[in-house]
Amino acid sequence: MENQSQVEISCDKSQVDLDYCYGFIANAYWSMNRSRAEFEKSVEKSLCASAFCDGRQVGFARVVTDHISIAYIADVFVDDAYRRRGIASMLINALHDHADMQRVKRWMLGTRDMHAVYRQLGYVEIDDKMMMRVNLDAVDHPPLK
Repeated sequence: MENQSQVEISCDKSQVDLDYCYGFIANAYWSMNRSRAEFEKSVEKSLCASAFCDGRQVGFARVVTDHISIAYIADVFVDDAYRRRGIASMLINALHDHADMQRVKRWMLGTRDMHAVYRQLGYVEIDDKMMMRVNLDAVDHPPLK
């Protein structure tokens, strides 16, 4: 069965399939008519996580951050054929666990329909769309150099 194959997560931006990701994001409710150039700039300025299965990209997430105090999760998606396998959680956890993100205390995101997924990852609702996760371990992590 196709969607039982191994999932690989990478934070290497050079592996992002920009055509595939933009094709999805251009049609997403949150993209607000984002152009291809704007999408590429957002990837360039973010820490990204990509999910791969069957030799192709099947998911994506990125975080906008200062790497110290705040992180904003954006553009999370998983291909319809690969959903309900925990891939979105894997993507977010790859961003949470990234070495450059260990000092970040406050993680934010906006969603209108995926609250249950994010709650499992430690996020709580601020209002009907915004959620936040506080990483208390960030205080004890050694400062970045």
